[in-house]
Amino acid sequence: MAKVDVKVVLLGQQSVGKTCLVDRYINSTFETAPKNTIGVAFAAKKVACKNGRVMSLGIWDTAGAERFEALSRMYYNGAKAAVLAFDPCNARSFEKLKFWVAEVRETQPDCRLYIAITKCDQLEETPSVAEQDAGELDSYNSSNGDAMQRQQSSTSLASATGRREVSDEDIAAYAKQLSGPRFGTPRILATSAKLGTGVRRLFQAIADDMAGLPPPAPSSPVARQTSPVRLGEFKFSDTYLNTPRTPPGVSPPGTPHARQKRPSCC
Repeated sequence: MAKVDVKVVLLGQQSVGKTCLVDRYINSTFETAPKNTIGVAFAAKKVACKNGRVMSLGIWDTAGAERFEALSRMYYNGAKAAVLAFDPCNARSFEKLKFWVAEVRETQPDCRLYIAITKCDQLEETPSVAEQDAGELDSYNSSNGDAMQRQQSSTSLASATGRREVSDEDIAAYAKQLSGPRFGTPRILATSAKLGTGVRRLFQAIADDMAGLPPPAPSSPVARQTSPVRLGEFKFSDTYLNTPRTPPGVSPPGTPHARQKRPSCC
């Protein structure tokens, strides 16, 4: 497995398009009939960040089917970012996010959350609550010659299959509920794996945010203390080990007892 700087987990109900997001981001491809993920899938990609750092993202695509929920919990450990994916034309997938959030926060309370609105090509217009990046589609046109044609036909597609069930107000209110003291309100990003819009922006946002974080604090109070040990030395300190003083006339523990002098005969 490739060494990664940031572990990212994709969470969401089955068929919301998590695997399609990863395929589009990693391979610049889109499967019209993708197979459901069984267990978990892994991918990694290096990302150049705004501050000049290069971050390696490890992306874990978890299965959304209920029978795999217990298995998915195994992959939360060490996650620094979680993408909460839902289909705006499926209210149940939006409600299911509450389950995933509870799961992540139970095991990884410091994991940063991102809300990904998927399948936005089925909507008549991009959700106004999401971050906007109008120029992103152009980066995919060179490898996807019919991208603009699909974008122009998205309105007719929306009239057939895009009955929206989750409003901008619902999304904004839920994001506000998830606000925390460290990261604030989760970022909301609209995506379409089919058109390629918003996908790169999603993972770029994660990489930029993670690259800007300060180094993690030591995991234990002992590690934050000034250590008395230097290179080439090894000694104890009262900071780490406290022992009672040895009373006068008593040999220290672990040393041979001195032979006592017998009193002379009278």
